[in-house]
Amino acid sequence: MIPSEPPSGPPDAPGPPGPPDAPGDLYSANADIHAALAQPYVEAMGPALTELLRGDDGAPPGLPILDLGSGTGALLPCLAALGDHPLCAVEPHPAMRAGLMATICALPGLARRVTALPGTLDDAAPLLPSRLGAVVALNVLGHLDEAEEERFWSFTDERLAPGGVVVISLQGPLEPTEVPWTDFGLSAVGGLRYGMEGRADPDGDSMRWTMRWTVRTAAGDVIDERTARASWRILTPERLRARAARIGLEPGPARDDLLLLSFVRR
Repeated sequence: MIPSEPPSGPPDAPGPPGPPDAPGDLYSANADIHAALAQPYVEAMGPALTELLRGDDGAPPGLPILDLGSGTGALLPCLAALGDHPLCAVEPHPAMRAGLMATICALPGLARRVTALPGTLDDAAPLLPSRLGAVVALNVLGHLDEAEEERFWSFTDERLAPGGVVVISLQGPLEPTEVPWTDFGLSAVGGLRYGMEGRADPDGDSMRWTMRWTVRTAAGDVIDERTARASWRILTPERLRARAARIGLEPGPARDDLLLLSFVRR
Protein backbone atom coordinates (compact mmCIF):
# COMPACT_ATOMS: atom_id res chain seq x y z
CA MET A 1 0.00 0.00 0.00
CA ILE A 2 1.39 3.39 -0.95
CA PRO A 3 0.74 5.78 1.92
CA SER A 4 -1.92 8.45 1.52
CA GLU A 5 0.31 11.45 2.18
CA PRO A 6 4.08 11.41 2.75
CA PRO A 7 5.37 13.60 5.59
CA SER A 8 6.84 16.89 4.37
CA GLY A 9 9.90 16.81 6.62
CA PRO A 10 13.12 14.77 6.33
CA PRO A 11 12.85 10.97 6.47
CA ASP A 12 12.92 9.35 9.89
CA ALA A 13 14.51 6.15 8.65
CA PRO A 14 16.68 6.79 5.58
CA GLY A 15 17.98 3.85 3.60
CA PRO A 16 19.34 2.89 0.22
CA PRO A 17 17.11 2.48 -2.80
CA GLY A 18 15.61 -0.93 -3.42
CA PRO A 19 17.61 -3.50 -5.36
CA PRO A 20 17.53 -3.37 -9.17
CA ASP A 21 15.49 -6.59 -9.30
CA ALA A 22 12.79 -5.35 -6.95
CA PRO A 23 9.49 -6.94 -8.04
CA GLY A 24 7.15 -4.63 -9.91
CA ASP A 25 3.97 -6.12 -8.46
CA LEU A 26 3.28 -4.05 -5.36
CA TYR A 27 0.53 -6.23 -3.97
CA SER A 28 2.10 -9.63 -4.60
CA ALA A 29 5.01 -8.35 -2.52
CA ASN A 30 2.93 -7.47 0.54
CA ALA A 31 -0.47 -9.16 0.28
CA ASP A 32 0.17 -11.62 3.12
CA ILE A 33 1.11 -8.80 5.53
CA HIS A 34 -1.06 -6.05 4.04
CA ALA A 35 -3.67 -6.18 6.80
CA ALA A 36 -0.96 -5.53 9.39
CA LEU A 37 0.61 -2.71 7.39
CA ALA A 38 -2.77 -1.06 6.82
CA GLN A 39 -3.75 -0.85 10.49
CA PRO A 40 -2.80 2.84 10.99
CA TYR A 41 -4.50 3.77 7.70
CA VAL A 42 -7.71 1.96 8.62
CA GLU A 43 -7.76 3.51 12.09
CA ALA A 44 -7.63 6.99 10.53
CA MET A 45 -9.70 6.40 7.39
CA GLY A 46 -12.49 4.32 8.93
CA PRO A 47 -14.03 7.05 11.11
CA ALA A 48 -13.53 9.67 8.37
CA LEU A 49 -15.25 7.50 5.77
CA THR A 50 -18.13 6.88 8.17
CA GLU A 51 -18.40 10.61 8.82
CA LEU A 52 -18.72 11.41 5.12
CA LEU A 53 -21.17 8.64 4.28
CA ARG A 54 -23.40 8.96 7.32
CA GLY A 55 -24.07 12.73 7.23
CA ASP A 56 -26.73 14.73 5.41
CA ASP A 57 -24.85 14.12 2.15
CA GLY A 58 -24.37 10.40 2.85
CA ALA A 59 -25.50 7.34 0.95
CA PRO A 60 -29.28 7.04 0.42
CA PRO A 61 -30.79 4.31 2.64
CA GLY A 62 -30.97 0.82 1.23
CA LEU A 63 -29.12 1.39 -2.05
CA PRO A 64 -25.99 -0.68 -2.81
CA ILE A 65 -22.53 0.68 -2.05
CA LEU A 66 -19.57 -0.12 -4.30
CA ASP A 67 -16.13 -0.46 -2.71
CA LEU A 68 -13.81 -0.21 -5.70
CA GLY A 69 -10.30 -1.55 -5.14
CA SER A 70 -11.41 -3.07 -1.86
CA GLY A 71 -8.04 -4.70 -1.12
CA THR A 72 -8.40 -7.05 1.82
CA GLY A 73 -11.75 -5.49 2.72
CA ALA A 74 -10.49 -3.72 5.82
CA LEU A 75 -13.05 -0.92 5.50
CA LEU A 76 -16.06 -3.12 4.70
CA PRO A 77 -17.12 -3.23 8.39
CA CYS A 78 -17.38 0.58 8.33
CA LEU A 79 -19.54 0.44 5.22
CA ALA A 80 -21.68 -2.33 6.70
CA ALA A 81 -22.30 -0.26 9.83
CA LEU A 82 -23.91 2.53 7.77
CA GLY A 83 -27.15 0.58 7.44
CA ASP A 84 -28.65 -2.32 5.52
CA HIS A 85 -26.96 -1.50 2.21
CA PRO A 86 -25.96 -4.36 -0.08
CA LEU A 87 -22.20 -4.09 -0.56
CA CYS A 88 -20.15 -4.83 -3.67
CA ALA A 89 -16.38 -5.19 -3.33
CA VAL A 90 -14.31 -5.15 -6.53
CA GLU A 91 -10.65 -6.15 -6.29
CA PRO A 92 -8.45 -6.96 -9.33
CA HIS A 93 -5.46 -8.52 -7.55
CA PRO A 94 -5.88 -12.25 -6.74
CA ALA A 95 -3.57 -12.17 -3.72
CA MET A 96 -5.45 -9.26 -2.19
CA ARG A 97 -8.76 -10.91 -3.08
CA ALA A 98 -7.81 -13.89 -0.92
CA GLY A 99 -7.66 -11.52 2.05
CA LEU A 100 -10.90 -9.87 0.95
CA MET A 101 -12.78 -13.16 0.93
CA ALA A 102 -11.29 -14.10 4.31
CA THR A 103 -12.52 -10.80 5.77
CA ILE A 104 -16.01 -11.23 4.32
CA CYS A 105 -16.37 -14.78 5.61
CA ALA A 106 -14.80 -14.18 9.02
CA LEU A 107 -16.92 -11.25 10.20
CA PRO A 108 -20.51 -11.95 11.26
CA GLY A 109 -23.10 -10.77 8.76
CA LEU A 110 -20.74 -9.74 5.96
CA ALA A 111 -21.11 -12.93 3.93
CA ARG A 112 -24.83 -12.23 3.64
CA ARG A 113 -24.33 -8.69 2.37
CA VAL A 114 -21.05 -8.46 0.43
CA THR A 115 -20.58 -9.61 -3.15
CA ALA A 116 -16.87 -9.87 -4.00
CA LEU A 117 -16.09 -9.48 -7.70
CA PRO A 118 -12.74 -10.09 -9.42
CA GLY A 119 -11.11 -7.93 -12.03
CA THR A 120 -11.22 -4.25 -12.85
CA LEU A 121 -14.27 -2.01 -12.89
CA ASP A 122 -14.58 -2.74 -16.62
CA ASP A 123 -14.68 -6.47 -15.85
CA ALA A 124 -17.14 -6.16 -12.96
CA ALA A 125 -19.52 -3.57 -14.42
CA PRO A 126 -21.93 -6.07 -16.04
CA LEU A 127 -22.46 -7.74 -12.64
CA LEU A 128 -22.90 -4.56 -10.62
CA PRO A 129 -26.30 -3.06 -9.71
CA SER A 130 -27.90 -0.62 -12.13
CA ARG A 131 -28.30 1.92 -9.30
CA LEU A 132 -25.77 2.67 -6.59
CA GLY A 133 -26.13 4.79 -3.49
CA ALA A 134 -22.39 5.31 -3.13
CA VAL A 135 -19.14 4.65 -4.96
CA VAL A 136 -16.06 4.44 -2.72
CA ALA A 137 -12.64 4.55 -4.41
CA LEU A 138 -9.84 4.87 -1.87
CA ASN A 139 -6.27 5.02 -3.22
CA VAL A 140 -7.52 3.79 -6.59
CA LEU A 141 -7.68 6.48 -9.28
CA GLY A 142 -3.92 7.05 -9.41
CA HIS A 143 -3.49 3.44 -10.51
CA LEU A 144 -5.62 4.14 -13.60
CA ASP A 145 -4.52 5.70 -16.86
CA GLU A 146 -6.53 8.59 -18.30
CA ALA A 147 -8.78 6.35 -20.41
CA GLU A 148 -9.55 4.11 -17.42
CA GLU A 149 -10.26 7.14 -15.26
CA GLU A 150 -12.65 8.44 -17.91
CA ARG A 151 -14.50 5.12 -17.86
CA PHE A 152 -14.72 5.35 -14.05
CA TRP A 153 -16.50 8.71 -14.32
CA SER A 154 -18.77 7.45 -17.11
CA PHE A 155 -19.73 4.43 -15.01
CA THR A 156 -20.41 6.70 -12.03
CA ASP A 157 -22.55 9.00 -14.13
CA GLU A 158 -24.58 6.04 -15.40
CA ARG A 159 -25.07 4.20 -12.08
CA LEU A 160 -25.10 6.78 -9.27
CA ALA A 161 -28.63 7.38 -8.03
CA PRO A 162 -30.03 10.84 -7.16
CA GLY A 163 -28.74 11.67 -3.68
CA GLY A 164 -25.84 9.29 -4.18
CA VAL A 165 -22.29 10.09 -3.14
CA VAL A 166 -18.81 9.36 -4.48
CA VAL A 167 -15.92 9.19 -1.99
CA ILE A 168 -12.37 9.31 -3.33
CA SER A 169 -9.04 9.45 -1.56
CA LEU A 170 -5.86 10.71 -3.18
CA GLN A 171 -2.21 10.20 -2.38
CA GLY A 172 0.44 12.81 -1.92
CA PRO A 173 2.48 14.50 -3.11
CA LEU A 174 0.06 16.48 -5.25
CA GLU A 175 2.76 17.80 -7.58
CA PRO A 176 5.89 16.21 -9.06
CA THR A 177 8.60 16.28 -6.42
CA GLU A 178 11.24 13.96 -5.04
CA VAL A 179 10.30 12.15 -1.84
CA PRO A 180 13.35 10.95 0.13
CA TRP A 181 13.31 7.73 2.12
CA THR A 182 10.51 8.20 4.64
CA ASP A 183 9.30 6.03 7.50
CA PHE A 184 5.54 5.47 7.22
CA GLY A 185 5.09 3.84 10.59
CA LEU A 186 5.01 0.54 12.42
CA SER A 187 2.21 -1.87 13.28
CA ALA A 188 2.31 -4.55 15.96
CA VAL A 189 0.60 -7.92 15.57
CA GLY A 190 1.40 -10.30 18.40
CA GLY A 191 5.15 -10.47 18.91
CA LEU A 192 6.09 -9.05 15.51
CA ARG A 193 6.41 -5.51 14.19
CA TYR A 194 5.58 -4.57 10.59
CA GLY A 195 7.23 -1.46 9.18
CA MET A 196 6.77 0.44 5.93
CA GLU A 197 9.01 3.01 4.28
CA GLY A 198 9.34 4.42 0.80
CA ARG A 199 10.83 6.91 -1.58
CA ALA A 200 9.63 8.39 -4.87
CA ASP A 201 10.84 10.24 -7.96
CA PRO A 202 8.70 12.31 -10.33
CA ASP A 203 8.12 10.87 -13.79
CA GLY A 204 6.04 13.27 -15.89
CA ASP A 205 2.58 13.36 -14.32
CA SER A 206 3.31 10.31 -12.16
CA MET A 207 5.41 9.36 -9.16
CA ARG A 208 7.66 6.30 -9.28
CA TRP A 209 7.61 4.73 -5.82
CA THR A 210 10.03 2.27 -4.27
CA MET A 211 8.45 0.71 -1.19
CA ARG A 212 10.10 -1.44 1.47
CA TRP A 213 8.40 -3.51 4.17
CA THR A 214 10.28 -4.98 7.11
CA VAL A 215 9.15 -7.57 9.65
CA ARG A 216 10.95 -7.45 12.98
CA THR A 217 10.75 -9.15 16.33
CA ALA A 218 9.80 -7.07 19.35
CA ALA A 219 13.54 -6.86 20.09
CA GLY A 220 14.17 -5.32 16.67
CA ASP A 221 15.70 -8.28 14.83
CA VAL A 222 14.81 -8.30 11.12
CA ILE A 223 13.25 -11.60 10.01
CA ASP A 224 11.84 -10.54 6.62
CA GLU A 225 12.22 -7.67 4.17
CA ARG A 226 10.46 -7.04 0.83
CA THR A 227 10.81 -4.32 -1.77
CA ALA A 228 8.62 -3.41 -4.73
CA ARG A 229 8.11 -0.57 -7.17
CA ALA A 230 4.92 1.04 -8.42
CA SER A 231 3.79 4.10 -10.36
CA TRP A 232 1.05 6.45 -9.17
CA ARG A 233 -0.48 9.09 -11.45
CA ILE A 234 -0.67 12.46 -9.71
CA LEU A 235 -4.22 13.72 -9.21
CA THR A 236 -5.31 16.85 -7.35
CA PRO A 237 -8.52 17.84 -5.57
CA GLU A 238 -9.00 20.60 -8.15
CA ARG A 239 -8.87 18.09 -11.00
CA LEU A 240 -11.38 15.81 -9.28
CA ARG A 241 -13.78 18.67 -8.59
CA ALA A 242 -13.67 19.75 -12.23
CA ARG A 243 -14.16 16.20 -13.48
CA ALA A 244 -17.02 15.51 -11.06
CA ALA A 245 -18.75 18.73 -12.11
CA ARG A 246 -18.84 17.49 -15.71
CA ILE A 247 -21.28 14.77 -14.66
CA GLY A 248 -23.30 17.07 -12.42
CA LEU A 249 -21.78 16.15 -9.05
CA GLU A 250 -21.36 18.82 -6.40
CA PRO A 251 -18.57 18.87 -3.79
CA GLY A 252 -19.60 17.32 -0.49
CA PRO A 253 -17.78 17.11 2.86
CA ALA A 254 -14.03 16.54 2.73
CA ARG A 255 -11.17 15.65 5.04
CA ASP A 256 -8.22 17.62 3.75
CA ASP A 257 -5.86 15.98 6.25
CA LEU A 258 -6.53 12.59 4.66
CA LEU A 259 -6.91 13.83 1.06
CA LEU A 260 -10.44 12.42 1.28
CA LEU A 261 -13.11 14.07 -0.88
CA SER A 262 -16.79 13.45 -1.57
CA PHE A 263 -19.11 14.46 -4.39
CA VAL A 264 -22.90 14.36 -4.28
CA ARG A 265 -25.59 13.96 -6.92
CA ARG A 266 -28.39 16.30 -5.85
